[in-house]
Amino acid sequence: MAVFVWFISLMALAAIAHLSGSRGKQGLKQQLADGACSVVLRSAQLAFAVHRSFQAWVQNSLTQAGLDMQELLQGDDTEAILAKRQQLSDLLASLPQRPEHLAVILPEHEVRENEAIGGLLVSEVDDVEVLCAWGLLAKIRRLSIYARDDSLGRAFDSIAGRLRNSKMVARAFNGRTPDICLDSSGRVEHICANSGSTRPDIHISLWTRDHGYPSLVRLSRELSREVQSKALAPAAITEALVADRLQDPRGSKHPELVLLLDDLPCVSEFPPWPLQNSELVQADSGARSLGDAVFRALVCFAKIEMRFGK
Repeated sequence: MAVFVWFISLMALAAIAHLSGSRGKQGLKQQLADGACSVVLRSAQLAFAVHRSFQAWVQNSLTQAGLDMQELLQGDDTEAILAKRQQLSDLLASLPQRPEHLAVILPEHEVRENEAIGGLLVSEVDDVEVLCAWGLLAKIRRLSIYARDDSLGRAFDSIAGRLRNSKMVARAFNGRTPDICLDSSGRVEHICANSGSTRPDIHISLWTRDHGYPSLVRLSRELSREVQSKALAPAAITEALVADRLQDPRGSKHPELVLLLDDLPCVSEFPPWPLQNSELVQADSGARSLGDAVFRALVCFAKIEMRFGK
């Protein structure tokens, strides 16, 4: 807010200074035009400076903190690790904006050995554990993880068991046991649920292609039958109606950020939600681990001007 007020004040002062400096030889319209040009140039300089300052702040914060993403959640709880973990938590909290719902697209099981992504991913179970920990650390309430094949669904029991006993997840939640809701293809498991809790600390959904285009096909058939039976007028089929019928029955909002960890930046058969309201970010090629890739995506998201409501 202070930056915004300073920005407006600077523009006003620039315009006044320019207009007051004229000798009256030019017409009022020419003075106003010159003043506007001066303000635009100064605004562009300020915007560039703010952008460079944000980039420098993120880079300096990481460098000065000496943060090792892998070490912070997997290392023993020494005083040094606890201090750095708190430093990272404070850094995430200071970001201008964070998504409430993060979606992550993982590659199919058979292409996980690809060299371009092999350094970031380990196995479906390990990857979900890391993503859950980072979701808790960044205070993201909804995490959806998508793989085109059914590799996540087949590993459902193993994933639930890992999350139930994960030290990494507990470390990300300040040493406490979080309340996790895990669901996939109709299966729902509440992990360490507190009896008095009305909302889990994080809700994790495991998606496959069965949550994607088949949903569109099924909805198309339903709408066709309703039109034929005259229960629905063709004019009533709008984008809003389709989006509402495809909405998650639990009422969760669409993901604001979609992180692509597949080698090819493709959302083929991704659940057909209105992705025009989602920011798609490809995993940074310089990321050293899955946690590092998530952190870089969150920093990238923090710089994006959201388009919701426009």
